Amino acid sequence: MGTTAPVTAHDMTVALDYGQFTLSGTTEGDSDLGMLGREAQAGPHIASDDHTVLVCVPHQNNFEMPLRVEVWAEPPPRDFGQWEEIFECALEVDGGELSYGSPTMGERRCEVPDGRYGVRICGRGFVNRGWPGSTRPGDVWRVQLWPSRRNLPDRRIRAWHPPGATD
Repeated sequence: MGTTAPVTAHDMTVALDYGQFTLSGTTEGDSDLGMLGREAQAGPHIASDDHTVLVCVPHQNNFEMPLRVEVWAEPPPRDFGQWEEIFECALEVDGGELSYGSPTMGERRCEVPDGRYGVRICGRGFVNRGWPGSTRPGDVWRVQLWPSRRNLPDRRIRAWHPPGATD
């Protein structure tokens, strides 16, 4: 029988600017954020290296964005129907902390045990893509981590489209 709840969970309110955020599993800061940003924009809106993942999101900014970080003992249930944007990747945590950051907004940290993780990043509550918008548009995000020896490729599972938008 699968696990039905995370081992630990951290709820916080963070700030997002420039339509992107990063999650980092190391304090060394040696990731090339410019390169990750270009890869994310040109590809599936997510790009990662060993210790950092960059996600491009629908909103330009949200200065009071709820974020939940969950650590699971095994892959969490796939509740994809509850989310409008869904991404997956792999991430290494070294130093006992996961750091959330967004350009010009500083960082927020939470405790996460060292190890290699599968990561699922989910968001919902979007009102538009890009700008104009609001500094408090109402979107919420969840990050789930679980131990994984596999190197999950960066991928976008679900993309939100504004009502009436055509591809």
